Amino acid sequence: MDMNQSKIYFFKNNRDNVYLYSGYTGLILEWDPRIQKHLENEEYDEEANNCLQGRTGDSPLSPPSLPIKPALEMIVLFVTNQCNLTCSYCYERASGLHNMENLDMETLKETIVYFIKNFDYQNRINICFFGGEPLLNFSLIKESITVLEEIGNQHDIRFNYSLTTNGTLLNDEIINFIIRHNINIGISIDGPEIVHDLHRKYLDGRGSYRSIIENVAQLANYCDITARVTITDYRVDLIELYQELENVGFSTMKTECVVNPKFKISSDEFQYFRGNLQLFADYFIRNLKQRKIVNYADFLAVLKTLHLGAMPKFFPCNTGLNQYSVATDGSIYFCHRFMNLPNFKWGDAARGLNLEKRNQFLKSHMVTMRGLKRCENCWAQRMCGGTCYHASQVETGTTAEMSGFDCEFRKAIYEKALYIYASLVDEEKIFLDNMDACS
Repeated sequence: MDMNQSKIYFFKNNRDNVYLYSGYTGLILEWDPRIQKHLENEEYDEEANNCLQGRTGDSPLSPPSLPIKPALEMIVLFVTNQCNLTCSYCYERASGLHNMENLDMETLKETIVYFIKNFDYQNRINICFFGGEPLLNFSLIKESITVLEEIGNQHDIRFNYSLTTNGTLLNDEIINFIIRHNINIGISIDGPEIVHDLHRKYLDGRGSYRSIIENVAQLANYCDITARVTITDYRVDLIELYQELENVGFSTMKTECVVNPKFKISSDEFQYFRGNLQLFADYFIRNLKQRKIVNYADFLAVLKTLHLGAMPKFFPCNTGLNQYSVATDGSIYFCHRFMNLPNFKWGDAARGLNLEKRNQFLKSHMVTMRGLKRCENCWAQRMCGGTCYHASQVETGTTAEMSGFDCEFRKAIYEKALYIYASLVDEEKIFLDNMDACS
């Protein structure tokens, strides 16, 4: 086997033991001279090759077929396009989403009923309230949950709710409502304070960091809060950032790289970030050995996949697959980051979803089609599924190509997660057995 032309990745754990990860099967093996003998011995090469590639014949794993009736797990509802912040990297402004429209109740009801009648779903559908800043239309959120519960009772459906907010408008009434309806909450915060306030300002130019942490401190007494961190400064100390967010009341940290042409990152800056990510991985291991879980969602999601196993990913996320976004006017888009872009509108409740457009997009955007140049021999393809569609669009001008930077960002996460997993002894992996999905 030519290791340079295969999906085999070699790495070390924190004790300098060498491991092998098979990008064909997800298999992790501690490297042993006997494995090398097999790979170098022509008599055994085919057998070893088949084992590492998970083959009993010559056919690779086939991409999934698309069901005639589309699946549904989540609906992202834009309850308003208004926002009380002016963030430097806002993708909504970049897409020309300047109108001040609010979602109205009739449009919401019509859309939900359309999805229920025309999509396949289990008895549970996730509703994410989004914007803009969704709490600027809190009255609709309140009314919508009452209406959704009525619809759920009629169709034997349970709705789960989440809210993505900038956290500046939380007050006693809203906090009580969140608690009463068990709404999962994610707050955008790009701390530390000096970094956050540089990019996430009120309309009058004031920084928003202090307002957010005061509100988080109050809400954290009653529920878990996810910090949704957009990394704009790649010199950030991830350990300090995590500890700061944990201290003010956040329970989980989730990161993503900024996607905006104004934010260029040099190779030196990214190498600095990789070094910080390595330090964070060692911090994760040290804490786990003391029976404390560091709730960094990006690591935990990969660790769960490595530990429990999963089918290969053919897409980077579920948008367009079983997750759809609804604009304030009722238009249906495959992803919330493409609102107001006509080419990415797939329909509306009145005329229905354009299934041909959806299916054509998904078939052409499977990683096996989309990533022929970059992904064909990549060891991470199995757990990646390709780069973020929005990152690809911004960087290359099309969703059909891969984003070079998002690829490197994701791969850095996968590398450190493998390092963590191989550094843990079996009893330290027990927490992964019953871990809830992190995504």
